[in-house]
Amino acid sequence: MNKRVFILVSLIFFSLVAKAQELEFNINIDRQQAPNISLALATDLKTNLTNFVNNRRWTNDQFSPQERIKCNILMTLGSGSVVGTYVSIAQIQFVRPVFGATYETLIITFIDKNFDFEFAQSQSLDYNENVYITNVASMLSFYAYIALALDYDSFSKMGGSPYIEKAYAIAYTAQSAGAAPLNGKTGWESTEFNSRMSLIINLNNQQFIPFREGMYTYHREAMDKFMDNPDAARGKIIEVLQKIKTTRQAVSVSILNGSFFLAKKQEIIQIFSKASAEMKTQLLDLLRDLDTVNSDAYSAILKSN
Repeated sequence: MNKRVFILVSLIFFSLVAKAQELEFNINIDRQQAPNISLALATDLKTNLTNFVNNRRWTNDQFSPQERIKCNILMTLGSGSVVGTYVSIAQIQFVRPVFGATYETLIITFIDKNFDFEFAQSQSLDYNENVYITNVASMLSFYAYIALALDYDSFSKMGGSPYIEKAYAIAYTAQSAGAAPLNGKTGWESTEFNSRMSLIINLNNQQFIPFREGMYTYHREAMDKFMDNPDAARGKIIEVLQKIKTTRQAVSVSILNGSFFLAKKQEIIQIFSKASAEMKTQLLDLLRDLDTVNSDAYSAILKSN
């Protein structure tokens, strides 16, 4: 009897593991600027959007529950939001665990200034990768594939290419469908520097291959091995920054580079606070060129021990 129970439990466990979804999106909604949106409505919205992403299969790969790829989305509803029509800005953080540590690192942080959509309470969200149905479904699907692309790139060089293609297709389908803007822009415009379309154009651009290869080096060869050899890991990060510099020489301004430093600024400062004086100088020479906005913050590295 005990053997039968063990076999049954094992079968249930492995069945659950085999069916585990790939993504774990944590979506939160700030409604302080939208008094027309009740707490109950915001909660319903959060539940529906979260379930749409997390309860869907996005790949043919098998994931165990602890392997699910994390993404944090904070939606700040604007004053123009009313029941059924939501104007918002979303901060989107793509998260990756660090091997052998409890620490999680942000791969990039993207600010979507046009995360606007229409949604009816308890509405069932549908998705078809070849057809534009609703803006919210297209946006969430887009970010689902971006999350997969960045995570796969961080574990194998250029490993996220299939998912970049998926996100690229979603963006152009939404653009071609003529998604109606709720607040002047849709976020699918290629002419907007900080739009979703610009983000996927960067990721799909051959000139950004050094950046994408750098994501593997930064996370797999530096962060995952930092505890074993901190100085070697720091050297790898400098290598990555040199690669990013080559993309900057080809494309002087890009939302992808900006989103990388938005996520990594504090982490880089912390990692290099105990580096050698020579390595700190080398780092600062790169950062003053790559992330001029935060050059003062990086200068604090020289004062740390």
